[in-house]
Amino acid sequence: MCQQDKVEQQQPRGLLEPLPIAKRPWDNVTMDFIIGLPKSEDSASIIVVVDRFSKYATFIATPTDCTAEEMTRLFLKHVVKYWGLPKFIINDRNPRFTGKFWMELFKLMGSELHFSTSFHPQTDGQTERVNALLELYLRHFVSANQKDWAKLLDIAQFSYNLQRSEATNKSPFELATGQQPITPHTLTIGYTGRSPAPSSTF
Repeated sequence: MCQQDKVEQQQPRGLLEPLPIAKRPWDNVTMDFIIGLPKSEDSASIIVVVDRFSKYATFIATPTDCTAEEMTRLFLKHVVKYWGLPKFIINDRNPRFTGKFWMELFKLMGSELHFSTSFHPQTDGQTERVNALLELYLRHFVSANQKDWAKLLDIAQFSYNLQRSEATNKSPFELATGQQPITPHTLTIGYTGRSPAPSSTF
């Protein structure tokens, strides 16, 4: 499983633009793609959406030839339906985001679509780190032929968002919702409200 290099080396060098400050959950998100995956349940890529305030990540399986219209539907289904529409969406200039339909849709909904600056991938580095963690997680749990990764995305998302960050001392779940979710483990031993051990990976 690998992520293709999406940076065009011939792009003109641009000025680094500061990212908008995330002041509350789901006002400000980054979005990126993991592409070139083995086909699994009619999907061959993953949309990774990360809330920059809470670090909460959403993983969405998509077909390789996903259109802007289909991507908008998936974003509404997996993000907007639960968290509302973000004010800022930061992505890496993928052509899927530059279509007139996509731009006009978010304009009508009162959102702004921001692009990572050329030759400055760190402007979307948070999502890149999550991508690497997700690929590592799936690599450990998929079968040898790597065709069953799509069915693991939900548990991968749940597990990732349970982990407490050393930067915030809270899990993405806690920062996004105000509490840790109940898990099979907490049902067995009794809920304490404590997070799992901190992770230094995000």
